[in-house]
Amino acid sequence: MSHWVDIQKNAFTRWVNEHLKDRGLHVENIGKEFADGLKLINLLEIISNKKLGRHNRNPLVRPQKLENNTIALAFLKTENIKLVNIGSEDITDGNLKLILGLIWTLILRYQITKGGSDGSAKSDLLRWVQSKIPEYNIQNFQKDWNDGKAINALINALEPGLAPDHSSMNPNDKLANATKGIDRGYDALGVPKIVQADEMIHPKVDELAMMTYISYYRDLDNDPNRKKADEASRSRAWGPGLVEGVAGETAPFHVETPAKATGKLEIKVEGPKSNAPVKVTNLGNGKYDVSYEPKEPGEYRVHVTLGGIHIPGSIFHVIVAEQQSLGGEGKIRIFYSTTSAKDEKTRPLQELLERKKVHERPDFEPWIPVDLMEKEEREAVFKRAGVRELPIVFIDDVYTGNAAKVFELEKSGQLDKILKVNEQKYKSMFGK
Repeated sequence: MSHWVDIQKNAFTRWVNEHLKDRGLHVENIGKEFADGLKLINLLEIISNKKLGRHNRNPLVRPQKLENNTIALAFLKTENIKLVNIGSEDITDGNLKLILGLIWTLILRYQITKGGSDGSAKSDLLRWVQSKIPEYNIQNFQKDWNDGKAINALINALEPGLAPDHSSMNPNDKLANATKGIDRGYDALGVPKIVQADEMIHPKVDELAMMTYISYYRDLDNDPNRKKADEASRSRAWGPGLVEGVAGETAPFHVETPAKATGKLEIKVEGPKSNAPVKVTNLGNGKYDVSYEPKEPGEYRVHVTLGGIHIPGSIFHVIVAEQQSLGGEGKIRIFYSTTSAKDEKTRPLQELLERKKVHERPDFEPWIPVDLMEKEEREAVFKRAGVRELPIVFIDDVYTGNAAKVFELEKSGQLDKILKVNEQKYKSMFGK
């Protein structure tokens, strides 16, 4: 494989990962990891900020993988994106040449032209570069960047003094020059390292890879709120709570911003019926742990903004499924450990429930020892309860609390109501 193809493959993979990281996803081999269609669908949803709808979320066989890739390609047609000589079979079978062509089509539409005409994308971008650093007389996106001086000049044209003095750089120190420029663009402006220094200085550096990289600088220059948006663009959010969730269970995720960001971090979670309360824990140095608890199933929208500007990936669309049943509907269940059956928590709880004759009721299941359960079933109990402290009480498949919580309910007079004690007395009295 010729070197320019390697550079293109590497650059396109980095561009894909720059977007997929918003959902905690990553690709190593772009020719193979789009095979089942899941990462391609996620990529399209991120860059278009649209949902592709129903698809196979756990494709195991070839027809399911083909169906996912067919859904992805059909979506692109609705976006009026012209696809040439590529079908779902090519993606599933890992045709690298056609997959790279598809990625370039996406870059051209969603990165370089931002949805506009792509007929003069190269010349438009080239004219912008020439207007910023006319002294370099840039005529292409290949050899004119090889000595690493032009990239430093471009950065200083956007932010004077930000990069090393390009005019005094030795053109023979290509690698050092390019490394300084690419590192400075990333550290100070948040421009992702789509192209590496050794690739930029290569005589056969890929033109499309360089266009992709340089377009990030053009976007910064065209943004009137560049300084304000820089902090947001250099922030990221990831974690399971931004991908999917289960009603009634905590959905966690993480946010990372520049350590000294001046913008205020704000997070809002919109549910099908109402907003979900959000808990944010500041860990310091720009790092945050975030969680929310969706109450009902459906689609949720998670807004993550810094200084009023959405970070990459925001707004996140999260599908929340119905709460998984433990099979305890209409029953009273108590989970405990055989090693602590007579401890100061378990024994008093047993005595309390026996006084209420719960152990005589048909809806009561004998105490269930978690240490004798299968690991998967045991972990499902802990996950639903949200705690691992035994004993754990479930009533009608809903976590009621631990021993301390049950005694609190007894003290407040709520326990009889939850246990439906009066209803049971009525049934006993009339033989029902």
